[in-house]
Amino acid sequence: MHSNKFLHAAPPAIVNRLRPVTRARTIALLLPLAAASLQAAVIRGTVVEKMTGYLLSRAVVTLQPIGAPDQATRVIRSTDTGQFEFPELDPGSYLITVNRRGFLPFEYGQRRWNSAGLPLKIDRDTTATLRLALSRYGTINGTVRDSNEAGIPVQDVAAYTATQPPLLVSRTKSDDRGIYRLSGLPPGTYLVRTTGNEDDDRTYRPTFSRQTPRAEDARTFVVYPDEDTGDGDVRPLLGPLFIISGSAPTPLQPGYQVTVTLASDMGRIVSLGPDFKFGPLPPGRYELYAEGRGGPGQNMVGAYADIQLERNLTNFTLSMRQVVEGQIVLEGAGPTVAASALYRRLDLAGAGPTQSMKLSAVGRILLAPGRWEILTTPPEGYYVSRFANSRNNARPEGWSEIQASGQTRWTITFSKGGASLHGAVRLLGSPVPGAPVFLEAWDPATRKRLIDPRRTRADGNGNYRFDGLPPGNYRILATWEYSAPDAAAMDASQPLSFRLDPGVDYPLNLDLFGTP
Repeated sequence: MHSNKFLHAAPPAIVNRLRPVTRARTIALLLPLAAASLQAAVIRGTVVEKMTGYLLSRAVVTLQPIGAPDQATRVIRSTDTGQFEFPELDPGSYLITVNRRGFLPFEYGQRRWNSAGLPLKIDRDTTATLRLALSRYGTINGTVRDSNEAGIPVQDVAAYTATQPPLLVSRTKSDDRGIYRLSGLPPGTYLVRTTGNEDDDRTYRPTFSRQTPRAEDARTFVVYPDEDTGDGDVRPLLGPLFIISGSAPTPLQPGYQVTVTLASDMGRIVSLGPDFKFGPLPPGRYELYAEGRGGPGQNMVGAYADIQLERNLTNFTLSMRQVVEGQIVLEGAGPTVAASALYRRLDLAGAGPTQSMKLSAVGRILLAPGRWEILTTPPEGYYVSRFANSRNNARPEGWSEIQASGQTRWTITFSKGGASLHGAVRLLGSPVPGAPVFLEAWDPATRKRLIDPRRTRADGNGNYRFDGLPPGNYRILATWEYSAPDAAAMDASQPLSFRLDPGVDYPLNLDLFGTP
């Protein structure tokens, strides 16, 4: 424990020689400081690289109190010697996270890279000293080889997630010996593919490792933290490649800034327009779209085309037109309703970057031609019960796909009586403070996840709560085993299944899955 250094600062002999009134005032001033010293706790420590033990400066360390809404989250950076300190803390439980470029995010108490961190409990007058060790991302290494096993230089190589569709994660080029290194890969399972290249008088089709053009037949690579995954050789197949070139002319007004995007199920390529050229490309399906902003009033123009590429496509014209605002109408929550939403472009490569917007009873949105997704956050006390003109409306509170083409109206209906869910997380009868709780909307008939799970943490007494839930079928899980369980992890973790009706406040206590 800390000594009472504030009282010791004035030796007793000196205090005793003070006049009675002065001595009383001095002691009255010193006692609160001594009490503060006895109550204040400290969390300090060092951030290091796990494999080498090297000190890591400029790491972002975040301290989040659990079950203490009156306390703010604190964020600092580690010093040049990797040190950090959070002084003058109240007793309680805290979550500690660390981020640094080039390293996997880390939570104190993690057992694995993808498990949730444990809270650190500190008492009065406690100093906790930690060593936080960060792991680097993984890599895949290999060589691009020709039919004689010689390395092929300057070949574009990419790593994709082993999902449908595959998502581009990293890309690089082979060196003069055909050797490549794909870096910055989170742990997981990947596909490796050359993207279609020329080499002198030869053209190579995009080819996955195991010498196949099909993702379903490709070899998979498992990547671990701090490790290099080798033997990623690729022998690209010979075959024809094609070019898509043309222009996306804007209206007569000058000053438009145009971008043209080519999307396939293996990623996107973006070019500054209005003239564009993409290739060499393998045969297959592509989406080609353009957006331009500028002119008087910063207007938007756009165009979209769905293309089946089987030959060179040159002098192709994307007919740019003035983009007309679509209308979003909110129903069910009165004329003064206010809500918010996220929206993002959707194409063959998956979902694009997310943007936010505010919604009122009748709002407008400017979307370039093509496919989009919208996720609506309703006002407090309501849930999204309907999204009209959506192309996938299984659960309207999730991402709803829409088609932007001309002046379109979308109606979002809010309903009162959203359900609530609450309870306690326990292990052997004792509460589990800070336990992560995951709530998943799912279809028991198809046994499929419908939208991404909601997540919360139990408070300092092990209690959790979800509000504003639409009626429907759900699964719930409390565990430290995962920071974000996918559908397969939920299946394997014995979640509780139940159905929520409108307006109910459903009590449900949870047994912790796994161990803290």
